Amino acid sequence: MKLPDFLQFQPFNTLRSAMGAERLGAFEFFDPRLHLSATERERLAGGLTLNWSHLRCLHDYTLAYKNSRVLLWLEEPGQSWAAPNYHLAYCRVLQQLRRERPTQPLQISTELPPPDPWPWQVCPKCLQQLQFQGYDAARTRHREYSDRVMERFDIADFYAQYPLYPVTSKVLRALDSVG
Repeated sequence: MKLPDFLQFQPFNTLRSAMGAERLGAFEFFDPRLHLSATERERLAGGLTLNWSHLRCLHDYTLAYKNSRVLLWLEEPGQSWAAPNYHLAYCRVLQQLRRERPTQPLQISTELPPPDPWPWQVCPKCLQQLQFQGYDAARTRHREYSDRVMERFDIADFYAQYPLYPVTSKVLRALDSVG
């Protein structure tokens, strides 16, 4: 059976025009190894604990779980008085941690964790890895600018540049897990 060319099928074109749909949509078959289900997306917003093998490093060095970018933090017993860091890229800190503690449980989410007891701060090594908004802690003469980027960092700005969801299957199939 041959399907008609729906781009040339006038009843659908009339309906699309009436709906105001200018662009054609895209569809990807659901693959549970690569795509989050609705339940998984809800659970991910609240936070998941997993190991390194479930985490992916995308080509832009951001972190992903299945087809969603994620934030990562570690539950460290006896944390110091300093504000804890969360990670949004596969930075040098995470690379070293994976080598030193390959069984370390990881906390991931699409949202920031609640303050504990201080508000969480973005990892400066992650900003360096991404060169987010021109951040470069290595350049002394731009130190003031990089400090401002760090102070004013907003996760909404990050997600505007690196969309949270969905990461396409084509990108995911080309990558290996971090672990």
